[in-house]
Amino acid sequence: MRMHPLSGLSLLALVCGACGPFVPPPTAPYSADRLNAVTGRIVDDEPATSGSAAPSGPSGEAGEAAPPPAPAGLRVIHAAPDRALASVSAFVDDSAVAAVQGLAFKAVAGHLELTPGEHPLVLRRAADAATAAPALAIRTPALAAGTRYTAIVHGLATGTPRLAVAASADSPAEPEAGKARVRFFHALAGLGAVDLCLPARPARPAAANQPAAAAVPAAPVFANVAYGAFGSVQGSEFTEVVAGAPVALTIRAQNARPCTGAVRGTVTVTPASGAVLTAVAVGRVVGAPAVARELLVCTDAPLDGAPSCPATPIR
Repeated sequence: MRMHPLSGLSLLALVCGACGPFVPPPTAPYSADRLNAVTGRIVDDEPATSGSAAPSGPSGEAGEAAPPPAPAGLRVIHAAPDRALASVSAFVDDSAVAAVQGLAFKAVAGHLELTPGEHPLVLRRAADAATAAPALAIRTPALAAGTRYTAIVHGLATGTPRLAVAASADSPAEPEAGKARVRFFHALAGLGAVDLCLPARPARPAAANQPAAAAVPAAPVFANVAYGAFGSVQGSEFTEVVAGAPVALTIRAQNARPCTGAVRGTVTVTPASGAVLTAVAVGRVVGAPAVARELLVCTDAPLDGAPSCPATPIR
């Protein structure tokens, strides 16, 4: 049977007649701001998919690599008084190319930039080929990032003391005003442990406009310094001395009471105020050929110009 098009509406009206009059629901006043806020909540609440990568790094870009560590610095001082080692070359990390070429006795090579960690270090006579047997092959200590080190070649190619290398970190601290920071390395071949001392001063009688002064005994700057080692004061290789004026230093044979052993030599230096220095006693005390005793005074800081280690005679 064909139904009239209006009959459905009539039937709906009869069914809902008891429901009361039909009132359409109010239209919600959604503004653009409200719609955007709702959309933002939907996006924020959406769970991340398993394959998504979280932003990384301060800029939020994924895949940014961390910056490489700062290099370590290593300089080499040649303090081996052996004519067979009058000039040496240093090879690092098994390279066939010398990192330091033709380093003469009493000379210093500027700091090499190396990655932090240990490094193989090979020494050869400068005249030898890169494939020749090394005079010495060692591994450096673990070098820390951003730290500078000094390696000192000492000893003899044959006999005693044997050729060796000692390495130590340079001082990062600045001295007090009017002072210099200094460390001392004993490379006097053939001499046992020594004391590095300020000399004794005798008593001084009173004079015109000058009071009397009591005697001052010799005082150690560094005591009981073994051959091939740095001196130490209260656990530090560096100590401070008065700068800007001549300082007389006496090298004495080590004794149970410091600075009372036999005098092995005296040297006078004038450290600059604010300087950081490495002093290396070099020479050959026994055996042939004899090598004059000298004190190398190498500047660690400030680093102005080419590196150098001026030598002063030990008399």
